[in-house]
Amino acid sequence: MQRVGLPIAVANAVEEIKAAAAYVTEAVGGQGAVREVVTAVLRARGEYEGAMDRYLAERDGRGA
Repeated sequence: MQRVGLPIAVANAVEEIKAAAAYVTEAVGGQGAVREVVTAVLRARGEYEGAMDRYLAERDGRGA
């Protein structure tokens, strides 16, 4: 945890790992924790809305 740029733990991690984390997810591992982190990073960078717009356009066959 000390060697990574952003130490993250999932909600159901052991207490020692959560104590060393800069961010602890609300979701447990396997239940949306990675999605939660990706969303938080995109929002912090101001890129969430654009990413969602591109995803929805591609999903709906409209291109980007």
